[in-house]
Amino acid sequence: MRRTSALVLSLAFALSACSAAQPRPQSITLNAPLPALPTAAPTQTKPPTGWWQKAPGIEYTLLEAWVTDHREVLVLVRLEPARVALRVAYDPELPRTVRQWQQESGADVVVNAAFFDEQNRAMGLLIADGRSFGRSYRGFGGMFAWREDAPTLTWLRTTPYRPDPRITQAVQGFPMLVMDGVPVEGLPENDVRHRRTFVALDRRGRVLFGVTQRAQWRLRDLAAYLAQSELDIWRALNLDGGGSSGLWMSGAQASASVDSFTAVPNVVMVWAKQSLHPSSGEFSADR
Repeated sequence: MRRTSALVLSLAFALSACSAAQPRPQSITLNAPLPALPTAAPTQTKPPTGWWQKAPGIEYTLLEAWVTDHREVLVLVRLEPARVALRVAYDPELPRTVRQWQQESGADVVVNAAFFDEQNRAMGLLIADGRSFGRSYRGFGGMFAWREDAPTLTWLRTTPYRPDPRITQAVQGFPMLVMDGVPVEGLPENDVRHRRTFVALDRRGRVLFGVTQRAQWRLRDLAAYLAQSELDIWRALNLDGGGSSGLWMSGAQASASVDSFTAVPNVVMVWAKQSLHPSSGEFSADR
């Protein structure tokens, strides 16, 4: 999602699309339409019982929902932190679509990460293999970090960032959606709807990355959905969205991967540790 630096603070509570006109996203073909639900709030229509294993420590599912009287499908990936390797890649000189990032790196999963400006520079703080780029948000937003091979997800409003050499990978986004299993208060009341990408932690400490298929989600819709779902979400953070939203998996069913419409300069990449070989991890985003 491209933005100029001068707009960072105003965008914290009024997100808009990555560009004024976005192509219509492709959606998963579903069964015959269900009758519209009599509520504007998103409602889960299928419990997350059907998880497919992508690789040891990596599983994914497709969830159906009703949001703003439209049927929606969310693609979700769930990670066991001890069984995966995670990296942030950043290349403002040569952005790629999420699918291209995956094909070039060979990662099991790739998801778009932080907001970026018109020069493809990351907004907020980004840490890739221990190297820091940009500046931390202050007083708003959140930070997903890989600290000593364990995930953390903090609200910068209550826990400001402090430099920590133990953090090797990190991305910041805004706004926080869920804290302690409850939707965050004060989310925008406007009707801006986009595709959304998010990262979450459940109460068992597992990491979830998700992307919505359609451009129907207000921020408060997504927060309410995640908090009321059976995913047992503890914390959730909105990442960059709109045309930048994408999540691509190698070898998964076609409907479980969503490419970004636009090229993005930074992504989160995940490998199953069991599948790593000596050449894994050689991919560099700095070429």
